[in-house]
Amino acid sequence: MALKHAASGEVVNLLSATLLSGAESPDFISQAIVSAPRIEVMRLVLQAGKVIPGHAVAGPLTLHCLQGCVAVQAQGTWHEMRDNDLMYLAEEAEHVLQAKTDSIMLVTLFRPSHASFST
Repeated sequence: MALKHAASGEVVNLLSATLLSGAESPDFISQAIVSAPRIEVMRLVLQAGKVIPGHAVAGPLTLHCLQGCVAVQAQGTWHEMRDNDLMYLAEEAEHVLQAKTDSIMLVTLFRPSHASFST
């Protein structure tokens, strides 16, 4: 079943377990909240100890720690992100994420006009 993305003007609560369909879920899940030609917004749910290996994306992005604690390696340095911290990464900036505690991140990807992404 395809996930429903938020429509223009729709309000989405990123910290509740209520999914966009309105159904209750016992587990927080990572999901794309917005998927449009030039932007993608994802709620990334990480359990303590989870590592997302080094990677880079074609466009710039922001990482916003909504809840928890995530170590992010960027520009060759480790940074600890906690509730309400935001990090900007330029296009093609390699980064690693490691959840120190159960965490929720909001990831916003800005797609270059020539890039092709799929969700």
